[in-house]
Amino acid sequence: MTSLVPVGAASVQDGSTGGLAANLERATNLDSALDALHQALVDLGFSSFAYGRTAMPRLPDGSLASPLVKTRAFPSRWDRHWSHLCDPYYRFCLNTTLPLKWIDVQTGERLSAGERACVEHLNDKNLHYGITIPLHMPNGSFAFVSAISENSTTYQDGSSPPAVNALFTLCHHFQNTLLRKWPWNDSTATKAWLSARERECLSLAAQGKTSDDIALILGLSCETVRSHVKRAIMHLNASNRAHAIAKAIQLRFIDVPFA
Repeated sequence: MTSLVPVGAASVQDGSTGGLAANLERATNLDSALDALHQALVDLGFSSFAYGRTAMPRLPDGSLASPLVKTRAFPSRWDRHWSHLCDPYYRFCLNTTLPLKWIDVQTGERLSAGERACVEHLNDKNLHYGITIPLHMPNGSFAFVSAISENSTTYQDGSSPPAVNALFTLCHHFQNTLLRKWPWNDSTATKAWLSARERECLSLAAQGKTSDDIALILGLSCETVRSHVKRAIMHLNASNRAHAIAKAIQLRFIDVPFA
């Protein structure tokens, strides 16, 4: 990459998001909007990113709720065992409205052993040089964009004040457009994290149906049902089927089964 702050970035700082705004207006769903944001971030010099959101960042007992995360250009299987890790970047960004540089978190002394393990896990996947933009929203809901640079050199340039300001503006424009086009309480937007089949399989599993039962009901093979459930577990950052069902009910992806 020859420049981390191309001509387009200047227009972002002047209050115009240029091509991103037009691409977001053409987007028909969350995935196409994420593709538009990815292109805009690549133009700023960031090779990949993660977008996460949750309607309830903290559970009633005060613990952190795992956000649902979508990524672009992340390494395959980066989220293997992710549900067992403690993400320090998420914890820190919940308490600020300012861009969070991962390097500052990594060099801090307030990380638990679990959080250190999370940092090492991401470092092993070459997800080391990141900047997270917190996106606090109405009714206590929360989202974030974590933009990743490929190496320390691009990160140093990408973390310069002009680039960070451009990143901050892009991410907020992205989130504001999402809220306008697909309101937070719009079930079609919320449930986009899981496919229709994944929701069907989880809903039937919540009613006590086995994989064989679900396969018979939906006219699928048992292996296909297991595959849908496995992907739902991954998309929900859950540790097993029961955990995925509990999270899907909590997030209103599926209805609570009748007793």
